[in-house]
Amino acid sequence: MNIGMLLNGNYPSDIRVRKEAETLVQNNHSVFVLCKKNPNEKEYEVVNGVQIIRKIEYRNLAHEGIIDVIASVGFVHPFFKNELPYFIKENKIQVLHVHDLPLAKTAFIAAKKKQLQTVLDLHENYPAALLTWFSWRKNPIIRLKNKLFFSYDRWRRYESRMIKKFDVLIAVVDEMKQRLINQHAISEDRIVIVPNSEKKDFIKNFDESASNYFNGLDDKFIISYVGGFGPHRGLHTAILGMKAISKKIPNALLVLVGPANTDVKKHLQDLIAQNNLHDFVEIRGSEPFKNVVNIMKNSSVNIIPHISNEHTESAVPHKFFQILLSGKPLLVSNCAPMKRLVNQLNIGTCFQSENPQSFANSILEIHSNYDVALQKAQKGNHESLNGELNWEFTSKNLVHLYDNLSN
Repeated sequence: MNIGMLLNGNYPSDIRVRKEAETLVQNNHSVFVLCKKNPNEKEYEVVNGVQIIRKIEYRNLAHEGIIDVIASVGFVHPFFKNELPYFIKENKIQVLHVHDLPLAKTAFIAAKKKQLQTVLDLHENYPAALLTWFSWRKNPIIRLKNKLFFSYDRWRRYESRMIKKFDVLIAVVDEMKQRLINQHAISEDRIVIVPNSEKKDFIKNFDESASNYFNGLDDKFIISYVGGFGPHRGLHTAILGMKAISKKIPNALLVLVGPANTDVKKHLQDLIAQNNLHDFVEIRGSEPFKNVVNIMKNSSVNIIPHISNEHTESAVPHKFFQILLSGKPLLVSNCAPMKRLVNQLNIGTCFQSENPQSFANSILEIHSNYDVALQKAQKGNHESLNGELNWEFTSKNLVHLYDNLSN
């Protein structure tokens, strides 16, 4: 089957899209990805059998922002709309697989004209994500733009309309599936679950990462976070928790690694200053992938302190599964999907979201009983390699979906 994937992002850097595309190619499908093009990228390229067509170009971030606003007015992306007829015809596309909600209407209109089958891959609860992403933005122009074009209610109504039109919906966790059923009365048999799990061979990255990212900090009890710095990440909870932790573990160090816009970074830096935690919290910028796995491997504890809200209750991030493969202790907040996996399989520790004292108590417990924490980490590693928490197992749902479509 010729599958056309639409991604308003970059390929192959999008981990989820890459895993799905490569898996479908390995199972005798042809996959064509229409996506963004950066100046240094080829317009056409084949990577691991996936045919990449980079036709969506923005001059800069400001230009991309303007196009996003234009697309949000009628929920039709002008660049993808123009390219889709040629993309479908030249590659003899039989099914359009659109990644995430913003491109849904654009894809559906094109698919309907050509009578193609349609798959909508919902990477997250997009309307709820909009609430979260913009909550710390201070720029009045940005706030006005978001209020007019990216409001929760507007995008929730759009989601409700669009998901009823697609042949199949893909959700990342059980909780997302139940949300779609409960909020929009979607039939259960139209939803397929494909989690953000990792391939088993991801573990090789830890073996290849020989040096220690924390060289010179051997005497520290490293509590690390790697990822985005958005408001929903719960980093403020971890920072405030360090007040109690530092009194009991004087050598504790919270290291926050990842990209952050100016508003978010300033908010966190102010929090550190206000609580006199300069000696116990470090904010570092983005790191290359080789350092990300190095950080996970050489940390005393890896944390995912997400706040519990409608957005985070519908997904489990990639780093959850990556940390399990690192073999190091995992501490997560009690967002339903993560809490379910951690408690059912006993592969980590859970604390109450947005509760700094609960976060601190959990870190103190891990520190005091570190052998137990390592045993849980090894169980998580085992479940990832030999159980059901790996891409080889969870991607069977994706393969089954397309085998049925082709029939």
